[in-house]
Amino acid sequence: MNTPKRTRRNHLLLCCAVSAVALPQLARAQESGASQAQAASSANEIIVMATRTEQTLQDTPMAVDVVTAEAITKLNVFDAKEIQNLSPGLQLTNNDGRSNVATLRGVTFDPDSGSSPAVEIFLNEVPTDAQTVFTAIYDIGQIEVLRGPQGLFRGRTSPAGSILLGSQKANVDQFTGYAQGTATNRHALNFQGAANLPLIPGVLGMRAALLYDQNRVGNVTNVDGRRSHSDTMSGRVSFALETGPFTANLMYQHLNADTTPFTAVVGNGNQPSLALGDPTPTGPAISLKDRKSVIEGAFRFQNRTDFVTLNGAYDLGGPRLVYNGGYQDSYLRQARDQDVANAVPNYPRPQQLDVGYKTWNNELRLESAAGSRFTWALSGNYRDQKNSVPFNQNNDQFFGLMGVGPIPPSVTYVPILVNGDISIRTKEYGVAGTLGYEVVDGLKFTAGLRHTWTDVDRVQATTVTLPTLGVTLPTSVDDSSLNKKAFTGGANLSWQVTPDMTAYANYGHSFRPGVFAVGVTTPLDPSLLLTKDETSDGGEIGVKFSLFDRKVSLNIAAFYQKFNNYISYFPAFYTSAAGNGVVDSVISPLPFTGDAVSQGFEVQLSARPTDNIDFSINASYADAHYDNAEILCNTFDGNGNPVVPIGQQISTCQSDNRLAQIPKFNLTANGELRMPVGSVTPFLRGLVTYRPGFTSQRDNYTYRDYVKADLFLGLRDEDGRWEVNVFAKNLLNQTRALSVGDSVFSQPTSEIDFTFTPTGAAGIPFSSGYRTATISPPREFGITSIFRW
Repeated sequence: MNTPKRTRRNHLLLCCAVSAVALPQLARAQESGASQAQAASSANEIIVMATRTEQTLQDTPMAVDVVTAEAITKLNVFDAKEIQNLSPGLQLTNNDGRSNVATLRGVTFDPDSGSSPAVEIFLNEVPTDAQTVFTAIYDIGQIEVLRGPQGLFRGRTSPAGSILLGSQKANVDQFTGYAQGTATNRHALNFQGAANLPLIPGVLGMRAALLYDQNRVGNVTNVDGRRSHSDTMSGRVSFALETGPFTANLMYQHLNADTTPFTAVVGNGNQPSLALGDPTPTGPAISLKDRKSVIEGAFRFQNRTDFVTLNGAYDLGGPRLVYNGGYQDSYLRQARDQDVANAVPNYPRPQQLDVGYKTWNNELRLESAAGSRFTWALSGNYRDQKNSVPFNQNNDQFFGLMGVGPIPPSVTYVPILVNGDISIRTKEYGVAGTLGYEVVDGLKFTAGLRHTWTDVDRVQATTVTLPTLGVTLPTSVDDSSLNKKAFTGGANLSWQVTPDMTAYANYGHSFRPGVFAVGVTTPLDPSLLLTKDETSDGGEIGVKFSLFDRKVSLNIAAFYQKFNNYISYFPAFYTSAAGNGVVDSVISPLPFTGDAVSQGFEVQLSARPTDNIDFSINASYADAHYDNAEILCNTFDGNGNPVVPIGQQISTCQSDNRLAQIPKFNLTANGELRMPVGSVTPFLRGLVTYRPGFTSQRDNYTYRDYVKADLFLGLRDEDGRWEVNVFAKNLLNQTRALSVGDSVFSQPTSEIDFTFTPTGAAGIPFSSGYRTATISPPREFGITSIFRW
């Protein structure tokens, strides 16, 4: 059988990529210019803080993925979503240019849900949000991805895991720094640099870092010629103080990001009002490879954030007193056309949200000295967050002529303006204690208990105006509060069987309080606007090996977690506030709950067979699904139009479907081949990620398998002072849908008869003929140069 030429070419490129896999996270970053052989030390020497104490990765009794500063530099990680390429089972998505959604072990957290995070994110040991942290990745010291419930060692009880990011700390001894620039053929530019200055050698140091990044976001072009783009500027200054028993690290970061992320669509388009003499189409036929948008109005997100963290420790001559605290002041502005697929041609429907929040986080911990047989820790944490969300949007009511079709707004419609403000005040208190005892050498048991109090006060004031009638309806005010308390915690048993083998077993119990719906402008029953509390119990067993004189490491873990009332979120539910089957003119973003299970395994294999070859292969299988749960859902008729059963405000479904619309299996491989020649070292790096195809019942779509291969070819000096590399990302240029809207995007109508009298039924909707989609990035070529001192 003859293999098509293009297929043979793709197979050849894939083979080249796999042949170049290497392990970029085998050493901590060394700005001092240590030799590459020294910098590429074995995985056993990576130090992590997953258990709040410094341990080597191989001795840490939990599943942890580490992305070092060296790996970030080597693989040109400028977008936080690329972290998932080094941590299988982690998925970071951003489908609208604003909302960063994290999924770990098949469990998803969308920050728009308003719930406590299922995947908690820390910057310098201080909880923060993905919207801010993932917008700017630069001058990072290390990233740790902790899998499974985190209630035992950390101040927040995230059930799926945590992501720890640490900025590079100031050095009190050395004058060091770097300057780096990258440019690509996809109109992307990234310039960043940092300088470290010892102000008082050995006592006080300062580090300053800067970033400028511009790119084309998802490389989507609107049919009117507008292009998606993003501009980010950020600056950071850090101070380190070391005075005998007292150490402190202070960081301040400012971020300003401006993004226009057009939403891609796929489909043949439509002429929704043709029957009434309006032949205006929604747009042309569009495929995935076209990467096109048809939106008519504005689409812009802005983020201005100031963030301060303080980490301090005082050695009391045995025990240590530790403080981790931070303050975040963020302002996010969202201006967009709600008709993202142009279902109603020549009629943008604007929406603007101004989200402001100020957050204080404080943790104080007293802990025993490291290295003793008996360990303990007592801690207290306090969080205070104020959110303010003023909003305004058009909820215009459109009509469909009975048996004919939708009527264009140029003929008739009812303008409806909705504006209001949502204020939320959240206070969270917690106290915790852990005890650990090394029963015999190498066998240690640790257990902990945490009690948390959460108080939430929420006020939403909404005003509806009918401009054509000159009528403003009385402002409706929804004032509600939650007061929750819960015990969480866990236990850990670790056994260092030999110096090269560690086995462990973990148990964790998590809790997330029920959450209010935010941004719903449709009058729905209060029971739909507040979820139940979520609890979960999870266990993990694992074993970590160091083999062949520590040139090879192999880590294996298996896990199972049961959720009661797992809190999920979907941004686009069709509703019928009247309960009469007439679908409302606007969609509603709602959280909801359902029992669920997450189970699977993870494998990490890393090797360094010679001084000049490193490679790593990591795989994850996570089967996370609802467990015979009755959940909110969208339902459609045979023509794909949304329907809501009479007597209900929203449809419900019995479900055993997956929690996240991602494949259960993921695999990554990466590595480097070095070829020293005198005082310089040519190198070849590769990174390959694979996700198999699968069928999503919720999205009603079959996703194709996806292989993403990145290659880097470069040259550096023997001391690592400078480096130049050229690279190709997505070398195979595969175009795949990573997420797809669950139906053809449409605008509901209310039915009227030929006398223009409402019939009380749902009318034929405006159908765009498109589904929204998030598409894999196109092939990208670029060059990076870096200089260190």
